[in-house]
Amino acid sequence: MNKFAVILLGSVFGFRALISFALDRISARASSRMRSELRSAVMVKTLDSGAQDAQKHGTAGLSVLITKGINDLDGYFSKFLPQLFIATIVPMAVGITIASQDWWSGVIVLLTIPLIPIFGGLIGRFTASAIEKKWRTLGILSTYFLDLLSGLTTLKVYGREKIQSQKLRSIGDTYRKETMGVLRISFLSALALELVATLSVALLAVSIGLRLVNGSIGLQTGLFILIIAPEVYWPIRQVAGYFHAAADGMQAFEKLFAILDRADEPVGKDFKTINAITWSKLQVEYQDRTSVQIPAGQIPKGSIHFLVGPSGSGKSTLANILLGFTKPSSGEILVSTEKGDISLSELDARILRSQISWLPQEPKFPIGTVAQILRHAKPDALEFELVEILHKVGLDIVDLPNGLRTPLGTLRQPLSVGQLRKIALARALLKECQILILDEPTASVDDVSESVISEILAQKAASGVLVLLITHRVQGISIESRVTDMARI
Repeated sequence: MNKFAVILLGSVFGFRALISFALDRISARASSRMRSELRSAVMVKTLDSGAQDAQKHGTAGLSVLITKGINDLDGYFSKFLPQLFIATIVPMAVGITIASQDWWSGVIVLLTIPLIPIFGGLIGRFTASAIEKKWRTLGILSTYFLDLLSGLTTLKVYGREKIQSQKLRSIGDTYRKETMGVLRISFLSALALELVATLSVALLAVSIGLRLVNGSIGLQTGLFILIIAPEVYWPIRQVAGYFHAAADGMQAFEKLFAILDRADEPVGKDFKTINAITWSKLQVEYQDRTSVQIPAGQIPKGSIHFLVGPSGSGKSTLANILLGFTKPSSGEILVSTEKGDISLSELDARILRSQISWLPQEPKFPIGTVAQILRHAKPDALEFELVEILHKVGLDIVDLPNGLRTPLGTLRQPLSVGQLRKIALARALLKECQILILDEPTASVDDVSESVISEILAQKAASGVLVLLITHRVQGISIESRVTDMARI
């Protein structure tokens, strides 16, 4: 009988370990799937809203929120939520079992259980404040680091790069102090909750011991209660512990759902062809910055529209307006379609963007090969088509270290700035579109490549594509062209 009881007890512990392992695996997989779906949903919402989220959180802050912020939710999804479910069932079941064996022990359990969430809630108030400061400092650090990398060349030219390291170190030290502050609160919480749980079990043990002396409780009942009593407090204690582990993710959770809960943009009108784009004088307001004014203009079929002017005059702003990333505070843009003239704000943004091919001033690439990057614009493109379009923009396939398999998007990508811009231009030209927006397409390229690119743009315009060329100067293009000088408002 004793041997059978030992085997049964061992089987119970083994079965419990197996359940715990299965729960961890299922929770981890569910967490990975939920984080992936959440990241996709936030990306779609952010792109649909234009530059609204980037302006609010900053480009670097938004990147940190979508990457590290969502990754920090792993503790919330895989640990905190499953443990919260366990904490609502196990303590109640064990507490009822204890009360059924000894009502006095049940009363003690009922009175001591609320102490853990009470102490956890009191300490959690400080945790939320500390996490918020930590996230704010991380946003400042990431934004400053991005700005530093973007302007590193200029800083090195003027010999100011070493001074910036002191400011970067100062912000880094602030973030380190905020992080250590959060850890101190977490350790304090763990100590306080462990102490409360230990004292609760000790109080129960003292009560059982005293009643064993006067014979008011049996030895078997007392041992049974003492063995299972920690299972009343442990699940609740784990919830409080996982709360601090998931605090970073929960702070990001609020910001992410502020994006997701935003009302969807209304579905606009659809169209098939674009004949011209006309805009009146536009004005765009920016927070903590002088407003940008854009003179009236028009992009008809069969011509190239040059947008020239000094940096900061609003050339890229017009491209962002056409893409739906920025909304003007005054002025109107009309799109001439087969259904007549329609305001840009009334068109379906997704349909419009599908008809736009865009080369930004500073093109960025995701991690992938040259072939994969180019096929983002035309998924069914064959290799000879990719080689041909690269050759058209003045980039020979032999100039790439591994041909079309040359990696891009990494810190060690082996291509020059000019080669990267040619690949970005090839991607823009490869896409079937009705509107082609190019921001400084001939920057960082030689005169021969500039002449070739000019001929390609003339061919695009002649085929009926509306071409908007943002540049500091007008190149000699053989086709009819229009010029809007941003310096003349």
